[in-house]
Amino acid sequence: MELEKLRPEFVEQVQTLRRKVINRIKPKAINGRKLNGLMLYNLAQSYVDAINKGAVPSIESSWTYICKNECLKAVSDSYEIFERDFYTRFQENVPFFEEELKALYKQSKQLAMETFNKVAVGDVREEFLKTLKQRMNQKLNFLTEENEKTSEQSCLMFLQ
Repeated sequence: MELEKLRPEFVEQVQTLRRKVINRIKPKAINGRKLNGLMLYNLAQSYVDAINKGAVPSIESSWTYICKNECLKAVSDSYEIFERDFYTRFQENVPFFEEELKALYKQSKQLAMETFNKVAVGDVREEFLKTLKQRMNQKLNFLTEENEKTSEQSCLMFLQ
């Protein structure tokens, strides 16, 4: 019987606590950048790793760790978007004139760069941007060769 009397009061107290937490909480931010769930997880992981190694956690090194992880994700996601867009459109209309292939490349590269710029953070982003550009260039070179082979085959078939 006493439990039933406490229950409404307990529920009210929990609701009051919940309102206080929601109204007063601010998102965690480092260097002016709000952290998302994955970034917060990586921050906590870097702190745990430092403590387990007997070191004092450093916000500076943790931020670098977060930036590298975000940039790795940005490169991966951006390249996937680039490759999917470029290769899909390449397959639809192969063979291309050289100018057409370069225009197609620029369009796909632009999509990838927009994605990269949304996700990548920190001082290390230029290093990762360079990696992304190299990977996209390698794909362009590969598909340029494929385009030349397909064009050559088409010409030979036409001549026969």
